[in-house]
Amino acid sequence: MTFLPLLFCVIIAGAVGLPRRRSTEYTVCESEVCRKVGESIRRDMNDSYEPCTNFYEYGCGLRLENNRTQSNDVEWSEKHILDLKSRISHRLKEILEEQSEYDDLPPIKMMKQYYRSCIDEDAIEKHGLEPIQKLLDAKGGWPIQLGNHEASNYTWQEVDDYYLQMFLASSFIAIRYTPQKENATNLILTVKVGTTYFLMKTIGKKRFVYWETDRLVNVLRAFKRHIGTDVPIENYIADISDIIKFSRNFRNISQYEMNAKKVNEQDYDIMTIAELQGYYDLAGTQQPTAQVNLLQKIQLLFKSSNITVDVSTPVLVQNKHLLHQLAHLLGATPPHVIVNYIHWNVVNQFLPYLTKEMRDINFETTYMEYITKQKPRWEICVEDTGLEEALSFLFIKKYNMENMITGVTEMLDNIKTEMKRHILNSTWTSASAKHFMIDKIDNVISLIGYSNWYNNQTALIEYYEGLEVGESYFKNKVATTVFKTKRILKDYLKPMNRTKWIFAPITFNAAYAHQMNSMIIPAAVVQDPYFAPDIPLAINYGAIGMIIGHELAHSVDSTGMKYNKFGNEITMDVETAQAYKERMKCFIDQYNNYTLTAANEYRAAIQLDGVFTRNENIADNIGLEIAFAAFQRHKLTAGSQPRLTGLTDINDEQLFFLSFANS
Repeated sequence: MTFLPLLFCVIIAGAVGLPRRRSTEYTVCESEVCRKVGESIRRDMNDSYEPCTNFYEYGCGLRLENNRTQSNDVEWSEKHILDLKSRISHRLKEILEEQSEYDDLPPIKMMKQYYRSCIDEDAIEKHGLEPIQKLLDAKGGWPIQLGNHEASNYTWQEVDDYYLQMFLASSFIAIRYTPQKENATNLILTVKVGTTYFLMKTIGKKRFVYWETDRLVNVLRAFKRHIGTDVPIENYIADISDIIKFSRNFRNISQYEMNAKKVNEQDYDIMTIAELQGYYDLAGTQQPTAQVNLLQKIQLLFKSSNITVDVSTPVLVQNKHLLHQLAHLLGATPPHVIVNYIHWNVVNQFLPYLTKEMRDINFETTYMEYITKQKPRWEICVEDTGLEEALSFLFIKKYNMENMITGVTEMLDNIKTEMKRHILNSTWTSASAKHFMIDKIDNVISLIGYSNWYNNQTALIEYYEGLEVGESYFKNKVATTVFKTKRILKDYLKPMNRTKWIFAPITFNAAYAHQMNSMIIPAAVVQDPYFAPDIPLAINYGAIGMIIGHELAHSVDSTGMKYNKFGNEITMDVETAQAYKERMKCFIDQYNNYTLTAANEYRAAIQLDGVFTRNENIADNIGLEIAFAAFQRHKLTAGSQPRLTGLTDINDEQLFFLSFANS
């Protein structure tokens, strides 16, 4: 294991560097998938660039331009076969819209009903803002919408608890559970300052700071029209300003966790709920708005799961000093401002699930570089399936992946072997550190494709017992969101299962879980052309091989080195920690020097943060290096590899990197 980013360029120079020598000693893969992959890669290559000068432009520099020239998404999907996410979306759309022999199963009925309610934009417009207005009115209404600071007869604590019971999420205190640090088999409650985004996909990873005021103003205009008030929005500038100011002040407090995480300096304390309440009360503010009953909030969260917690229940508190900052912020804020913010937090998350006007506001005030138009409605509804397990069930029935899963498992074994070989050959690691890393890699739980659970109709039916799906898209979204959260909460008292899939097989993502020492390569990724038995090894290893290498490398990144093979937290010995830190600095320094030409939400160039991205950079570099080495070793036994139509002047090593670049 070299941990040298520059090795990437060295490999490319040796494998891809020009001039290319044409060899006549090769065959050409004539299969349909080979033809499409070859055409897709060739179409996006820009030969006017030298690969070692600008490999990105050389390998796929024309993709953006080609994307702009496509008349529709179907054409794009067909011509760019390596855009696997688009192809998966089309396959899922077919499943949702076609008849199936399993249509009589209750979960399948509910899944397709959910999809129809999402597609039916006329019905969504007919319902308008009434569904969410009922939520607001149930606790006295949204003061800023009503134009009355005293409109609500409820305290902010009552309003927050109302939404906590409904959506299992508080606007200020994030409550969940995690594996215990020293014994990952057992779970422990976690408490920290922060908002729990119950609609995770809509807001959790997006940033609204730049347009936050415009977003709120435009939403308020629509909500005021809904209740028939003609008071000019200008009359509420002070209230709007108060909400935005409070929002940013709260964000500054909760943002500490992100900065602490960046440098692995988060602190945590294990205490009882009684001790936690005592610590919060030490903030010293006596204002009614600063009062928070933490036991009550935790009990409300678990009430629907029939799980009992009391003052003696242990909790892991992250960055507890932030609780005092929160108390002082709440104590210094008028009650109506806090109530306004809580309602706004809920409305904000629901914007993508309301009328076209609300969806447009959401789109126009969300920073998305290069995206100038919204996705077609069908694609939005495919991504928001509501019942992912049911859709995964049908996906697996339709697309037999046994051969692919077998092939990917073999590839994983090859990559593991290669990674262990690199570790053994490392010159900077001690014998004990080498043993630690190899032992950990040997014990990684590998979840590939899907669980056998998806072959069990009875299990699927039992899984969705208690869920009801009807005609209203809004109600369906609420029902499925709460249903999923309740299922998660019910596992709190169970031992942690390292073989548990943390997301559905149709999820277009791969992951490594540090506290489980497990990696997941779901069915959505195990698809041609990322992997297929009848295409050149270079394509397989350059695409999914690199993904496997990347996830496996996370087991020994700066976070992974803090957990053993069972996911228990440990302390690295001083010698290894210092040697690791020195080599990690190479990554940090290199990536600190990169500036992206794309503007961020502030219309400025993006300066990369090598500290914050260090683990991903480590995983990318190691993953690519190991996948390439495993590919070369596999070639020794697999024999001569065919070339691709349109790319017959590209050798195996060059094709590996072009596959990596285009996937």
